[in-house]
Amino acid sequence: MQSKKVYVEGIEPKNDNSSLKAAIKDVFLKSTNNLEWLMKGDIVLLKPALNSDNPYPSTTHPFAISVISKILAEEGANVLVGDQSGLGHVVQDDIGVIRGNTHDNFIKSGMGKDEDNNFISFESRGWNKGFIHHQSDYTTSWPDGFYVTKCIEKADHIINLPRLSTHSQAGVTFGFKNMVGILRDDSRMDFHANGPFNNFIKREAKGSTLKSVDDGSGTFIEKIVEINDAIKEKLRVTLFVATKAQATFGPNQSEFKLGKLEIAKANIVNLNPEMVFASADPVAVESFAFALIKGIRNDLPPLSKFISNLILSSNKNINHIDKIPIRKQTFIQHAIDIGLGNMPDQIVYNNIPIPLQKRLGKYLEET
Repeated sequence: MQSKKVYVEGIEPKNDNSSLKAAIKDVFLKSTNNLEWLMKGDIVLLKPALNSDNPYPSTTHPFAISVISKILAEEGANVLVGDQSGLGHVVQDDIGVIRGNTHDNFIKSGMGKDEDNNFISFESRGWNKGFIHHQSDYTTSWPDGFYVTKCIEKADHIINLPRLSTHSQAGVTFGFKNMVGILRDDSRMDFHANGPFNNFIKREAKGSTLKSVDDGSGTFIEKIVEINDAIKEKLRVTLFVATKAQATFGPNQSEFKLGKLEIAKANIVNLNPEMVFASADPVAVESFAFALIKGIRNDLPPLSKFISNLILSSNKNINHIDKIPIRKQTFIQHAIDIGLGNMPDQIVYNNIPIPLQKRLGKYLEET
């Protein structure tokens, strides 16, 4: 049985980033029980949040990739890093890649370097050759199933490395939402068709053969959660680097760009204390991320929150972050229902002030 513990490490900032790197290593090893599942030669796929070419916190912190890659490599693992950026940045259909390149975004975001040869752009593997169909008794929101990268099949283990951010459509983008990146673009269109602001998604797919058909089920978030059924047997840990968070809009730094002008910019908050947290149970760590973002949003300047809520007033998912208890959030409730995990049974804190621990605990205990 996987541990429902969430390990949380507070960071003392230093100019050389040594505290952050040490915290990532410490939390990663604790949450994986010192890599008890790893055998020499195993293939480990790191799945960052690389929706765009925006830097952290719109995408995964680069140290999450570099520190964990080094630890795994030293233990004899074959480490791969892979993703496919969002439809606003990469579009592929059955004819080929229409525009964009996830590898370029990997470099531009600051997550990787040109010389890194272990990064895989999922779209580069081909529409048919690079993706496989997934469907199970736990993916009932997807009547016809969905397509995921074949890299899931190739990997022995998967490490989920999301960012801490709100999301203009889904409300939040944590661990479960991060797995949208393993989908083929036709499946991305399928679940977006159930969500708010789908006209923007259709606009981003312009010039391709991709179709958007709303099945009327209203299962936008349920579909997102069910993507994780495709990786649940291989997922070993979900780890967040949370030195900063996007507390409004998201997943990108801004909602719109007119040349260099950015409109509806995400409110980026510097956490105090900065922290790294992780768990082998994806529901437990998702729940903690919800508690953290609730607290951050509660402390936002009233004007920032008002502007966000005004612009996104037609999307109930935004209001749900603040108004619905964590255990009743659709992300959490549905994940529990389909057997992905459960609420945390223990939060193991280190260097986190007691008042903050109590505050986060209160959010987690709400019914």
